[in-house]
Amino acid sequence: MKVYQYLNRILVGAGIITLPVACSLQETNVNPNASTDVSISAVLTGAEVALGFNVGVNAGLIANIYIQQASGANGDAASFDNYTTSSQYFNSTWKGFYGDVLDELKIVKTAAAQQQLPYYSGIARILSVYSYGTLTDLFGDIPYKESLYGNNITNPAYDKQEDIYKDLQAQLDSALLELAVPAATNKGALPASDDVIFGGNTDRWKSFAYTLKARYAIHLSKINSTGAAQQVLAALYDGSRYRGIADNSADAQVVFGASTTNANPFYQQNSNRPGWIGLGASFVNLLNGNAVTDDPAKPEGPLVDPRRAYFATPYPVGSATYRGSAPGVSGAFSVIGSYYGTATSPVILTSFVEAKFLEAEARWRINPADPLVKASLEAAIKASFAKVISNSADPYATPEKQLAYITAKTTLKGESADLNTLITQKYIALFLQPEAWSDYRRTGFPALPLAKNATSVANPEGKIPRRIPYPQNEVSLNIHTPAGSGYQTPALWWDK
Repeated sequence: MKVYQYLNRILVGAGIITLPVACSLQETNVNPNASTDVSISAVLTGAEVALGFNVGVNAGLIANIYIQQASGANGDAASFDNYTTSSQYFNSTWKGFYGDVLDELKIVKTAAAQQQLPYYSGIARILSVYSYGTLTDLFGDIPYKESLYGNNITNPAYDKQEDIYKDLQAQLDSALLELAVPAATNKGALPASDDVIFGGNTDRWKSFAYTLKARYAIHLSKINSTGAAQQVLAALYDGSRYRGIADNSADAQVVFGASTTNANPFYQQNSNRPGWIGLGASFVNLLNGNAVTDDPAKPEGPLVDPRRAYFATPYPVGSATYRGSAPGVSGAFSVIGSYYGTATSPVILTSFVEAKFLEAEARWRINPADPLVKASLEAAIKASFAKVISNSADPYATPEKQLAYITAKTTLKGESADLNTLITQKYIALFLQPEAWSDYRRTGFPALPLAKNATSVANPEGKIPRRIPYPQNEVSLNIHTPAGSGYQTPALWWDK
């Protein structure tokens, strides 16, 4: 569903993007049948839109610059490309999720409990899990149990990521129970158009929750590879019945409007700060059918990715060639393409494509020779093509070209090298989604080159970041903030 009205706040993307103020939150997609005690409809809508913006900019662009899908080509964004960003920039990431999303979702959950609206509560609980999960995967240990109490707890304690992960799974289980009750259990209006993600469709919310359970399970693959894989399949399947996101139409995403004040955040970034954000050479190299470490100016290979024209723009403009920016080197070449870079483009939270990649990896970890590994991988790539490709006249995206690509990229050997194939294809398909950074940290794939000029006090060896330093406001104002955080240490619990 599209968001046609906007938030009454400025969302700032870690110093990269500033979005304009528009109408009052209380006027945003209000469900006229909902309770008037607390405008739960308006608050839910505002929280969902804010989550879409924050995932796109305050998490997505930062993470995807680190793993060289995007590049901080010029302006303030250049510091993200070589990991020299001041920690004050991450104040926006922290506030964006805690203040603009989680605080609002707490209002929804509290009001839903008071008004006996379990569907609203279940939706808010899932989105809270998503938000906390994103934060802990960016920063590691974070305030969790004592967060969101405002002036009542001004120095919230930091919870261990291991404990947070356990509770995220428990919260998803609780949300699934809330969404499973009969509709008549709700003592008021049901979520409808005020839910801009699924329009109140509880079956799709449940599929979203099961897919999130699988995502957080696979994050533990470095801790217990087989156990993590088994938990993925237990989340996606109830016996033989599949219950994750089942097709592209059920993807969890926020789709934005065409006007300036409610456009997609990537589009606004390119419009407001042209040339600041480009595409990374590693990513464009793969789209060109080359290796991540190839020279960005290398001519395209024989097997161009059929999604290239949708993920990237040609460079030079009007040409038929594509080029990314080398990591740590200023200069914008190809930029975000039409699929994600137009005003009405989506920000994807999770998807059928991700669910099938999760299944493929889980089955590979249990038995690399399992034929369902290849079947799941093929389904994931086909779904990505179906979602992204829309121009039948594109000579690189004909049915024959798509089939040739899938045939070549799903050739597996039933051995350890197959993980590189799986994760590299997922890296391409999850373009601009922060989950791709988690995959890189778990697996080391794709094997990205180091950025130039990337050494700093916070990153003394110039390695690709594995976390974000705690924001300056937290360091200054919260006495419980762990000291000495950088881009590598302290390591995330699941990344040790």
